[in-house]
Amino acid sequence: MVLLDDEGKSRGTRDELVRQKLIRDDNVLFVTEGFDPTKPAEADIEDLLDPAVYEALVNESYKRELDGKSLSLNRHVPRIVRRYEEAFKAIGQDFHKSRPARLLLNKMATSPTEILTPLTVERFQRLFGKISAQFTRHVARDASPFR
Repeated sequence: MVLLDDEGKSRGTRDELVRQKLIRDDNVLFVTEGFDPTKPAEADIEDLLDPAVYEALVNESYKRELDGKSLSLNRHVPRIVRRYEEAFKAIGQDFHKSRPARLLLNKMATSPTEILTPLTVERFQRLFGKISAQFTRHVARDASPFR
C-alpha cells in the first residue's frame, strides 16, 4: 500500500506503478481521501493540517526571515505548501516545507494539543480509516499481488 499527495505528478506516478505491475491500483491512496465528501482537486499531506496551525508553524519556523514582512497568500492556490512557496517568492525568500515539518514534529512531542485541532484529527482519522479498510481488503483478497 502507498499513500501519495494528490496532484498531477503523483497521479502519473500511480499510473506508472500500476502499468509496470509494481502495485495494484486499489493499493494506492491519495491524501485527498482524508477530506470529507468535498475533496479538494489537489492536496499534499500538509493540507490535512488545520490551515491556522500550518500558518503558525510557518510563522514560528521562519520568524527571523519574516520579521517586518507580511505574507500574502493566494487562497485560490489549492495546496497550502504552494501558497507559501508563492508568498515567500513574492518577498524574495525561499520556502522549504521541511522547516515547519520539523517544528510540527517537535510540537507533537511537547504540546500535541496545539497541533491536533478537531479538524486535523477528523481528517487524519478519515484517512487512517480508509487505509485500514484498504489493508483489510488486501489481506482478505489473497497473497498473490495481481489476482
